Amino acid sequence: MLNILFWNLNRNDIEDYIAECIGEHEIDIAVFAEYEGVKFPSLERKLGGKYTRITGIESDKKVTLVAKKTLAIRKVQTTNRYNLYSFDTGVKKYILAGVHLQDIRNYSAADREATIRDLKSNIEKNEDSFKCTNSIVIGDFNANPFGHELTSVHGFNAVLYRDIIEKSDTNKFEDMIYKRFYNPILHYISEETKMYGSLYNTTNDDTKYWYCLDQILVRKELANSIKNMQYLRKINAQNLIKSVAPKRNISDHLPLVVCLEETK
Repeated sequence: MLNILFWNLNRNDIEDYIAECIGEHEIDIAVFAEYEGVKFPSLERKLGGKYTRITGIESDKKVTLVAKKTLAIRKVQTTNRYNLYSFDTGVKKYILAGVHLQDIRNYSAADREATIRDLKSNIEKNEDSFKCTNSIVIGDFNANPFGHELTSVHGFNAVLYRDIIEKSDTNKFEDMIYKRFYNPILHYISEETKMYGSLYNTTNDDTKYWYCLDQILVRKELANSIKNMQYLRKINAQNLIKSVAPKRNISDHLPLVVCLEETK
């Protein structure tokens, strides 16, 4: 199994929670947004020296990555809104993008789509360069699963049903061919399991609801590899929820853990 964590940390100093989460769920790769409060040398010590933060020539801006030292991970590209990585587990080669797109309050869907188009172009270039289509995008999209940024050909072109991408990993629009991603979120969102979302919101009209802003997208080649996806409401015995919403002193977002089965 390849276990990936994404967590928007709300700029809090929560190394203990992170270390416990990584240990409990046997995380291989952890991607963080709003991580400014974390002391990474301290986190690495708490993880027993088995993990390291992946840094490059440029400093991380919106996202950063911590991974097991046994994984061969290298940073491919750093931008203001996403980082691109390639890595090899010994079973498969992957391309991974960690993202933190423009927020809903201060930016439009068109702003996010512009970033997505740039990201998609760079993913496709690296898929060609590395001859690898095991591509993963994970992070805070600041858009819900049915949002135009996720589903439009001008956005991620992500389909929400596995049988669609299994029939075809591309679609045609205005004589242009667009590659698809698969978004597995609908399979896992459930009232029964309290898998509501990752961010609880109260709007000005006092409407209360959960956003599903933190998501994972994969190419067709990995669509059947996803064996579980969950927004964590607890880390070990420690509850991340106060009343109905995430505890802001930990983070206003719940962590997302995704398990992918690796087969050659």
